[in-house]
Amino acid sequence: MYLQLAGTHVRLLGSMHLFPTTSRRTPPWVAEAYDWAEALVFESDPPTILPFLKAISTPSTARLQPFVSADAWNQLQAFWPTEGLLAPLAGLRPWAALIVAPTLFQQVVEGVEPRMMRSALAQSKPYEYLETAGEIAAALESIPLEAVGAALDLLMADRGEPQRTLERMHAAWLDGDLEAVQQIAVESPMFNLPGVRQAILDRRNRAWAARLAQRTGRPERTLVVVGALHLCGPGNLIECLAHPVEEVF
Repeated sequence: MYLQLAGTHVRLLGSMHLFPTTSRRTPPWVAEAYDWAEALVFESDPPTILPFLKAISTPSTARLQPFVSADAWNQLQAFWPTEGLLAPLAGLRPWAALIVAPTLFQQVVEGVEPRMMRSALAQSKPYEYLETAGEIAAALESIPLEAVGAALDLLMADRGEPQRTLERMHAAWLDGDLEAVQQIAVESPMFNLPGVRQAILDRRNRAWAARLAQRTGRPERTLVVVGALHLCGPGNLIECLAHPVEEVF
């Protein structure tokens, strides 16, 4: 979960973007990693994705609704916010509906990255990002509509699953157990659907690896913070880097 690229000043930290409200604890190796680093690299700047969530031309209802059961669609609309940046459901891109929907049924607090970023700003510690919001949107746009519809059907059939999965994954993450994190992901219905893992993890891992390869020769101690799921399973970031790693924790 906390790894050093051998022979470099680059370390990888598997993070949790969100914590369940029932367990807000952060393991000590996260603070140690932050203190070690002279510079930070995060996945992306979350607020910049917001403009990409909205459909530009064809409304989400016209594109997505045929792939979702009528009952699931009606339930989803009933739970969807009626005001704010995420409203209405019909105005979002299909992949945005997929990404946002599970959060409607989770009780969460902010995770690793916002806390680190505040500390970095307060201490003038430099940080940068691995990808732009446009690149994230392009990756997520590749998820087949059939997979988006199937995922939403599964979600509305078991609205408690996102919270259960988050709590289990957080517990495994606290223990630094990457194998357990991977197993929990495998058991999550969403990641078993064609194209979902490919878009959310695999495609981005390959792009990140190419960019990180250019940083391995830098002299400053650099901590790269990515979601823990990017470090496990087939096509993970470590595999894509094809660089020996040493476990720090």
